[in-house]
Amino acid sequence: MTRAAHFHTIIIGAGAAGLFAARYAGRAGPVAVLDHAKKPGEKIRISGGGRCNFTNLSVDPENFLSENRHFSKSALARFTPWDFIGLLQRHGIAWHEKTLGQLFCDDSATQIVDMLLAELRDVGGELRLQSPVTRVRRATTGFRLETARGPLTCRNLIIATGGKSIPKMGATGFAYDIARQFGLRVTETRPGLVPLTFPNRRFAALSGLSLPVRATAGGATFAEAMLFTHRGLSG
Repeated sequence: MTRAAHFHTIIIGAGAAGLFAARYAGRAGPVAVLDHAKKPGEKIRISGGGRCNFTNLSVDPENFLSENRHFSKSALARFTPWDFIGLLQRHGIAWHEKTLGQLFCDDSATQIVDMLLAELRDVGGELRLQSPVTRVRRATTGFRLETARGPLTCRNLIIATGGKSIPKMGATGFAYDIARQFGLRVTETRPGLVPLTFPNRRFAALSGLSLPVRATAGGATFAEAMLFTHRGLSG
């Protein structure tokens, strides 16, 4: 059997969640971040129209819909928007506020990726790209992974591969498969953010027109801008 490199923590997924988790995991011991992609943070790069809407000033727990409302309270109390803003300031990243407390980079979303990679380097973390994981199993103390670049072992394993959204950027159901493998309950998934389209381009003549709207569902009300597109509605 090929001798496996060992890490205190291995994180599968070099997106926003994986890279940010590595920042903390690396303080406890050697950490490696794996991803099957050629570049890290692909979804970060396209977020916010290329400027990354990295946080929002209105992140009070009551603004979140969840089966466990207490989770939002504890999670947001442990790391606030101001904590992230402080991180950006330490890295010299300028930002601005848009409507409804939305915060964006003045420059490019790539700055956020570079910041997270710098944080990974600061804790001595290792980034392994183009390293798809083909197998995960329990080991004597932790986990053993089979990858395209050889076997790895770790004490702690974090799955941060995200959901199935934007498959053309490499998104897969890997995390769901691993969850099922280890006996975790997996809720059936369905699209959560999709365009609303009309047949025959019914409102194409209004394309580009925006107006404020208010929508109410399940006792929650949302107010935002709605945009007419060539095929339907967006916003």
